[in-house]
Order: sequence, then C-alpha cells, then structure tokens
Amino acid sequence: MTEVQNFSENLEQNLTRLSEHIEKKIESSNEEQNINEREIVRESIQSFADEVKKSEETITPNIQSQQQNTGTLLPSYLQKEEKSEEVKKVVQELIDEALYGNLERAVKRARKYSPFIEDAFHDALVDKLLPEFKRRGIIK
Repeated sequence: MTEVQNFSENLEQNLTRLSEHIEKKIESSNEEQNINEREIVRESIQSFADEVKKSEETITPNIQSQQQNTGTLLPSYLQKEEKSEEVKKVVQELIDEALYGNLERAVKRARKYSPFIEDAFHDALVDKLLPEFKRRGIIK
C-alpha cells in the first residue's frame, strides 16, 4: 500500500518543476543502460538548485519544525551519534522548510552552509522524494 503524502501546495508546485528536471535528465541519459535513480534525482535537485540560485527571491527567517520525530529523514551518515548535533539541527531545519515550507528558500539557505551540509540536505531530499517520484511514475 502506497503511503499518501500530504505535501503543501507550494511543495507540489516545486515537485512539478523537479519532475521536469528529472524527465529531461532521463531523456538525456537514455543511452545509458544502468540508470541510477538516486543519481538522477540528486542531479535534478542540483539542477533545480542552480535554477533557484539565479532567481532574486529574498530569504525569510527560519520556519519552526512542523513535524516531530523527523530525525529519520536525515541521511544515515548523519544519524550516527558522533555527528554534531548542530549540523543535524541545521539539516533537519532545511528538510522541514523544503517539505513543509518553501523548497526554493530551503535550497537557497542550504547554499549558504558548508558543502557537507548542502550535500546532506540534498541526500535527505533524494531519500524523501525518490519514492514519491516512483509512485507518480516519473521514475520507473
């Protein structure tokens, strides 16, 4: 049974835009026989982030986490105890903002942090969004 996601209207619009990036990536890598789904979604998020970087939208303050116990959204390498709680907190705030607030704003904020945090944020988005893209038939 497929779990129904309760995405915000704003995220739905951004998922549509991300879907377009994914479809272009799939078409351009059509010659490859072994397409890595995670890599396609990751590269599409990066492409989306590059598109967002070009826009001039102002960034608003952090939103409060709207979901409790979302630590499971963190990539496995961040869930290890030896990782800084501050890093986990920042990545979790970015994830919450992306999923329950504004994806574009979250992507812009992520670019202001270290590459490690930005990559962890992208990895978490891939982990969360890949099943949804599969459910919608965008990724097979």
